[in-house]
Amino acid sequence: MPLNGIDNMNKISKYTLQSIIIAIAIAGCIYGGRVEYTDDVLSGMSLEKYQYIHDRIAPASQYDVAQEYMRNKKFYDSKTY
Repeated sequence: MPLNGIDNMNKISKYTLQSIIIAIAIAGCIYGGRVEYTDDVLSGMSLEKYQYIHDRIAPASQYDVAQEYMRNKKFYDSKTY
């Protein structure tokens, strides 16, 4: 017959571990979605356009460039590079 305190600790440890694993899985999905979004936006952009935006908002990550482009798409699409 298990001791009540030890049994409760095992349940708490089990639920804590499950919560951590779920949190890691959710974070991985969010990160994966962000990477996919960034890749999709940048794949339709010329290198010159990317470089122009990057230099304009530097220092910037690829995600920052993608967001800036999407916020001001009409402006960047109207420019000649």
